[in-house]
Amino acid sequence: MIISFHIINVDNHKFAHPSAKLMRVSGDPHLGYINVRAPPYNATGDGVTDDTNAIQRALNDAGNMGGGIVFAPQGNYLIASQLIIPAATVLQGVASHVQKQWGNPSTKTIFGTTLLAIVDAGNDTGLPFISLAGDSSGIEGLQIFYPNQVAKNPPIPYPWTIRCGQKGLSIENIFVKNVLLVNSWKGIDAATYQAPRHWFENVYGQPLLLGITVDQCYDIGRINHIHFWPFWSQDSALLEWINNNGVTFLFLRTDWEIVEDVFSWGYQTGMAFRTSSFGACNGQFTDINFDNVDIGIDVSYTQTWGIMFSNLNLANAGGGSNRIGILGRSINGTKPTDAIMVVRGASFWGVFQQNLVWAHAGLISISDSLFSMWNKTSTCIEIQRGRAMINNNYFGDDIGNAMNISHDADKVTITNNQLNGNRLISVTKKTILIANNLA
Repeated sequence: MIISFHIINVDNHKFAHPSAKLMRVSGDPHLGYINVRAPPYNATGDGVTDDTNAIQRALNDAGNMGGGIVFAPQGNYLIASQLIIPAATVLQGVASHVQKQWGNPSTKTIFGTTLLAIVDAGNDTGLPFISLAGDSSGIEGLQIFYPNQVAKNPPIPYPWTIRCGQKGLSIENIFVKNVLLVNSWKGIDAATYQAPRHWFENVYGQPLLLGITVDQCYDIGRINHIHFWPFWSQDSALLEWINNNGVTFLFLRTDWEIVEDVFSWGYQTGMAFRTSSFGACNGQFTDINFDNVDIGIDVSYTQTWGIMFSNLNLANAGGGSNRIGILGRSINGTKPTDAIMVVRGASFWGVFQQNLVWAHAGLISISDSLFSMWNKTSTCIEIQRGRAMINNNYFGDDIGNAMNISHDADKVTITNNQLNGNRLISVTKKTILIANNLA
């Protein structure tokens, strides 16, 4: 038998892909390639037949051979339970984020590879839909859709879509790339178990409650090019629910986390920094964009070496009950060393009530930033407690109160800001230094 292959390239990974006429051929598993539509697996991808066992068997076979690519060609694969990805094994689909209407994809034109998740509706503590359970395991080029989810207030809870790691083990170098989480309840869990050097890149979607969370990471995770937006539904009741409940990122203990080029729209919180029994976060956050957010950055705990932000854009479109760009707040009697945040280059706009409220004993440092809009009946920057360095910033003309420094604030330096007719209200204390252009 003569078998014809052509070579496709997905993010620089080349592998042989049978032509449509020969999709029944599985490729050569000994070269690290298995096609789930070929014998003996025979997945259908018709959106009706349960393909769980077929795909899991292919994943197990790849794992038992030391790893490889398990390829799911274009189609809608109904998964009635869960999938587990072994070490050095990748579940690979045909990436496509162009499907515009997400009702029931089995009744629509197929674009790319879609997994249909239906198990554990109403149970957000159940087993994750996909477990990355071995070193260097990953998924790439997939769309994950919950066909029974409802676009209303409230939506239906489900377990995590993707969980990294295994209990009692440190599973390293896990990745999620080129994946669309169409309407996950909770997206990617890198917190329940250790997942050092995780790598999440080009992840799109509309997670409803929580997008990505990280904890127990002791060796530099990377999160790049994330875009969470109403790809699935723009139902007004659903969007209001997300704007009052949804969190894009939750960071707990993670060492030197690197986050770059992320965007979300319409969530209650863009990023929240908390602590767990393992500790808190330190890291670098670059090109961070949260639009129509109620609270942009919500900080209660960081590691002593802090969190560093550059190129931060925060906007509010009238939703939410807080409408605060950056909020530092004390939980359980936090100390000055419990939160240190440095921001260089930020822009605040829209209809925020206040751009920055710091009610924490720790440090907020913000410089070279643009405070162009805030509610004129309130104060743009309010330092209620703790320590602050506010330097080299620009304020929109003649809006009202630029800054209010309360008596409980300590070690505050305010220099070289252009206030442009806005007021600066401060108590007189030896630990407060003020030198600015007021006019």
